[in-house]
Amino acid sequence: MTGKQLDLFEGVLLTADQQEKVNTYIENCKKNSEYIQKKHLNVVGLLLMNGFCKDTHFEESCKTTIETRTVKLGYTYNNTDFETEVTAEYSQSDIYLLGQSFDSYKGKVKPIKFYFDVEKDKIQCGSITEQYRYYKPRTLLEKLKEHNLNAEYQFEEHQKKTNLEKSVIEKYTKLYPNAAIIAKDDWSKYGGSYRVVEVRFASGSYIQFKLDTYNLKEYLYKKHDAEFEKLTAEELLDKFSKQ
Repeated sequence: MTGKQLDLFEGVLLTADQQEKVNTYIENCKKNSEYIQKKHLNVVGLLLMNGFCKDTHFEESCKTTIETRTVKLGYTYNNTDFETEVTAEYSQSDIYLLGQSFDSYKGKVKPIKFYFDVEKDKIQCGSITEQYRYYKPRTLLEKLKEHNLNAEYQFEEHQKKTNLEKSVIEKYTKLYPNAAIIAKDDWSKYGGSYRVVEVRFASGSYIQFKLDTYNLKEYLYKKHDAEFEKLTAEELLDKFSKQ
């Protein structure tokens, strides 16, 4: 048949125009694959040249394959669209910065991968920088190291707070076995959220302690005298007059 040839995968005939579109697709895939490979090597080279160590500060892989895929070519608006199987070259580049993050829910440091963008000779990674902009590679490397050290610091502070909380609860449980000793979250407008240990007695009176992880001790935060709250104004005046 004039103007058509056999598609070896589908066993159907393609028009000359369709075959041209297939050829163009294969050629574009090849060009795109080569571009990805070249860009991958340039980015890896940029990192290595600026002090990043592979498998310590970043990981990379670039995979090139020859695959047969079902693709849709042409356009719907002019009824030239069609599907066919095409064998072409594809490449996939994966480069991530390696870091760590403190998981406050699980109370541990976990490894994490960061996506980043490269523009000329600068790198952008909003996950580890204060500002969402491009930095010189060596500057970003320092920020990556700082980010990882901060995760370690958060973990150490969490451990201190957990251990201190446990020791304070044990301390007051031994001193006042009939009291209810609990740790709970509290919040203030300026201090944000924090943990307190509460020693509550059957009368409803209680003492709350905040935890000082720097000095590894607790200090009085709130106190409530249930019996005192029941006094009338006259009883309070009489009590104060005897102080």
